[in-house]
Amino acid sequence: MLRTFACSSLATRRQFLFRSLFGAAFGAFCLNVDSTSAAEEANAFLGKETVLLLPPGKDNPRNSEGDFIRLKTGEILFVYTRYYASSANDDAPARLVSRIADSEGRNWSSYDALVLENEGRLNVMSVTLLRFTDDSIALFYLVKDAPGDCRPYLRVSRDEGKTWSERTSIIDDPTYNVLNNSRVVVLSNGRILVPVARHGALVEGQFQWDSKALLSCYISDDQGVSWKQSDGVPNPFSHLFQEPGVVELADGRILMTIRNESGRQLFSYSQDAGETWSIPTPSSLVSPLSPASIKRLPQSDLLVAVWNESPKMRDPLALAILDPKGEKILAKRIIDAADGDGKRGFCYPALFFLNQTSLLVGYCNGDGAYALNSSKIIRVDLSVLVKEAMDNTEK
Repeated sequence: MLRTFACSSLATRRQFLFRSLFGAAFGAFCLNVDSTSAAEEANAFLGKETVLLLPPGKDNPRNSEGDFIRLKTGEILFVYTRYYASSANDDAPARLVSRIADSEGRNWSSYDALVLENEGRLNVMSVTLLRFTDDSIALFYLVKDAPGDCRPYLRVSRDEGKTWSERTSIIDDPTYNVLNNSRVVVLSNGRILVPVARHGALVEGQFQWDSKALLSCYISDDQGVSWKQSDGVPNPFSHLFQEPGVVELADGRILMTIRNESGRQLFSYSQDAGETWSIPTPSSLVSPLSPASIKRLPQSDLLVAVWNESPKMRDPLALAILDPKGEKILAKRIIDAADGDGKRGFCYPALFFLNQTSLLVGYCNGDGAYALNSSKIIRVDLSVLVKEAMDNTEK
């Protein structure tokens, strides 16, 4: 069972609320620029190139939420969710398919290869790909069986994604759990963390949805054979917590990002490898009700974040280099932008480092405020941003 926490400090509550309100207002003031400026900045970012577009088509209303992994051949595998009926709703029929690219991530296959047929009574979606310590490839994904039953599962491939093992259940009891794409991590000690948001509960035998999720991590210390649940993330302010993500920091702590409605990403920290979590606090990332993705820059203590730099909209999409604790933005660019009218947006990014200065970002770039019906992959040269961040670190 998830544990809930009561707020024991009125001063803490006031401080949090002040920081949230001030942060949202200040962010809105700073970002009150015309949409053309954001679009022009994204187009002028010379270190960016679009390498793959995945628009919807006939009997394919949505392509969304994927993740990357490098194969032993050097090629890059991208697995994502392809909807195949008439609806693009989150619970509409979908299967997992893949594209493959050369080692530099520039040239992609022109057709979808089936990875996993729809094994849920509703669908399968939200992929994470990881390389385990025994060199096998792990495929984490959600199976939706009913309005109150959505749970993560694990399959393993020992032949570089050609075939997959039988699935392993991470959560046994039917509950509704959201695990975003590209969110599962393997820590430096080999521990696996699966960050989930549990929505709603059974009340007198009937499932009742609750937008306010209970956040925790499922933990495995034996490469996915067995799982235990962490303590819940404290929510003494009854915020709308959703869609967590985690990253291991250079100092050994785990940082959790939290989608919420305060106008900024909230951060919670764990000092015991994901077992317990601190009270979340507002971060430097101005954000709407949309998730952020943060990963460590290879061979560095710095962090790379991709998120929507707007207090209300999923437009524009920003990329920033953060300090090792995630507290300060050291360098930033807008990498994609629309016209700011809510008719197009960007969300659910997956980050894959080709090397220390080159990055693939896969994300939804669809129509409407939720932007879910199409996806794209861009290749970003981080050289200028990394240099700028290093210069700012030394100041």
